[in-house]
Amino acid sequence: MTLHTARGLNDGGFFQDTLVALGLAKSSTPRKPGSGTPMRGLRRIKTSGPQTHKLPFVVMWGVTLVTAVTMAVINFFTIWIISFAVSWKFSTLQLMVDHLGVWFAILGFTMLCSCIALCCTIFIYTCAPAAGGSGAPENKGFLNGNEIPELFTLQNLIGRAIATMLANVTGYPVGREGPTVTMGSNLAYLITHVAALPFVRQWVDIDAPGSATSAATMIDEDRFEHAKRIVCTVGGACGMAMLFDSPIGGIVYMFEEITSSSWPVEVTFRAFAGTSVCALVSRALLNMCGTSTKAFVIYEWNPQPTGWSWRDVPFFMLLAVMIGPFSAFHTRACLAVAAARQKLMKRFSSYEPFNKMADAVLYGGLVALTYSLVALSANCKHTAQDAVQFVRYDCEEGKYNPVASLLLTTSEGAVKRLFSRHDANEIHFRNELLAFLSYTSLNIGLTGVQVPSGNFTGSMLIGGLIGRMMGALVRDYGPGMAVSGVYAMVGSASMLCGFKQMAVAVVVFITGAANDLGLVPPLMLAVTISLLLNKQINERGFDEEQILRKAIPFLPPEPPRLMDRVLAYELRDDLPPEATLEPEADYRSIEAALEQDKVDCFPVLKDGHCIGFTTRARLQAALEVWKATGFVEAGGARPQALSDAGGEQMGKLISVTVARESSFSGNVLPVKRLTEKAPYTILEDMPGPRLYALFAKAGAKAASVISEKGEQ
Repeated sequence: MTLHTARGLNDGGFFQDTLVALGLAKSSTPRKPGSGTPMRGLRRIKTSGPQTHKLPFVVMWGVTLVTAVTMAVINFFTIWIISFAVSWKFSTLQLMVDHLGVWFAILGFTMLCSCIALCCTIFIYTCAPAAGGSGAPENKGFLNGNEIPELFTLQNLIGRAIATMLANVTGYPVGREGPTVTMGSNLAYLITHVAALPFVRQWVDIDAPGSATSAATMIDEDRFEHAKRIVCTVGGACGMAMLFDSPIGGIVYMFEEITSSSWPVEVTFRAFAGTSVCALVSRALLNMCGTSTKAFVIYEWNPQPTGWSWRDVPFFMLLAVMIGPFSAFHTRACLAVAAARQKLMKRFSSYEPFNKMADAVLYGGLVALTYSLVALSANCKHTAQDAVQFVRYDCEEGKYNPVASLLLTTSEGAVKRLFSRHDANEIHFRNELLAFLSYTSLNIGLTGVQVPSGNFTGSMLIGGLIGRMMGALVRDYGPGMAVSGVYAMVGSASMLCGFKQMAVAVVVFITGAANDLGLVPPLMLAVTISLLLNKQINERGFDEEQILRKAIPFLPPEPPRLMDRVLAYELRDDLPPEATLEPEADYRSIEAALEQDKVDCFPVLKDGHCIGFTTRARLQAALEVWKATGFVEAGGARPQALSDAGGEQMGKLISVTVARESSFSGNVLPVKRLTEKAPYTILEDMPGPRLYALFAKAGAKAASVISEKGEQ
């Protein structure tokens, strides 16, 4: 079996077309006076293979660099606003504690956080309902090569950015990673749409033989989608790179996230350049600000070269052995809470969306109330030299509250305090245990709340607290030499690798945050042990489980075991007769085909044999031209409105132009001109794993199943 080869790769006119599009040359296409479309030269749609885009060098690199710089600017303003708002929120809390007493302060602080949560949820449900989550599972499904309707829109981009800021200011036990990666892909998608659309339009004659010329401009969907997915991957990598100031980490994260089967060769260098530019611009902007903004970048700006010794290795291993199974049960607990919350919301579905809005507001208040009360149980400590990093809360001047320093702050700030090797004697076991119990419980309970949330930093914080407690015990009772901050990093890596079920990216991020390459060996050892134990309990990570539960289209690199006993014949789609078209079809036949809402790829049959597939977008564009000729009355039945089928952007990406040079005399539409010829052909007895690779790795979207005699 051979794969469908890309057509048009040797097109000698491609370079000329590129120059024309860039304004560097004049078109040589002959036109008749008064004609708005080319002469009849291209009679059928011309497509490339599913893994090529053939877009000009300037276009792709321009989109890559613009995406990188724009993401850095968006990140700068995001953390600047969050920094200002969070500083105001906690300053208000401290002011209330000093003037009204701690109990009135707790009440006021809870009400304040509830009001911010209310603003967040009202904005989500009135302006951007799709922003009520991280968007990571959907983004992963899109980058895997699937169509996710209405995922990347300008409304979702702006809505997710604003909602993410409000959610972080509220104080939910979440981070910005998931929403930021989705925002990076969303931004890249929109920029590519604007920049690349002129280069994927094609003129296709759709008039019947013997009639006058009627032409439509159509989109080569495969080329367009491939280009978008390349730049969307770069946008997501930029998001992670600027959060952790780690370009390499952003690249490795996206590689492990979407797997090698969805990673085109050219993505590597584009991501390398894009993340470098994004990280440099982001760092330059951060250097223009005060230290408060740096608190939102998990990075040790002033590292202490205190490493680890061989006496610490057994404790690192013990820590990984404990956290590996714990991370698996933490994932299961999150999924169980999400399922329980979904059932609860269904019981009050008649009040939707107010039931979900109330859930988000009440949980925001619960988080603030819990943090405030738990922090009261801490013993105040005398202010150290670097105590500017800590929170005073209910303590007198000259002292600080260790628990409040971990809870009444941002997740990024808490992680930095845990990772620091300068405060080994500032936060002790009891305080870390209180913070761990409260934060972990609220982190699990947050799953399913309709707010933008990323659990990357949350998992790091939970693992860091466990590691920090282990480090405190080893320091007081064991022979270890490493400071507690190193144990926090090892615990954070062990927890994060289990939750996300990725290895290399975790080590890169933690090493970069520590600013110490000497930690690579113990981190790799801990990640290996933790991930092995985690996979013995959980087959998939949190995002993969979310994909399954939300029924998001996604093809893993390797086929599931159930496909070993499945043949191609059993996997066929049972299409209604209306969904199959003849090479030349009349208007009513095409209209009946478009009425099949669940079909987006229509087989074209000639003498009972499939000669190719056409798409809903192309048929819709052709019908619009046909109607404009006047052959079909404007008052006739109209095909149903098209949904945004992933990258085709029906109704948005397809523009139709008509050039009518004489009266229309045809009565059928030559569908064969809109058809991709030479479809993938599969024998009905082919084993499932063999044909699986055709869709998961070769990028096929449809195939024709035939018998040994060549029959459909």
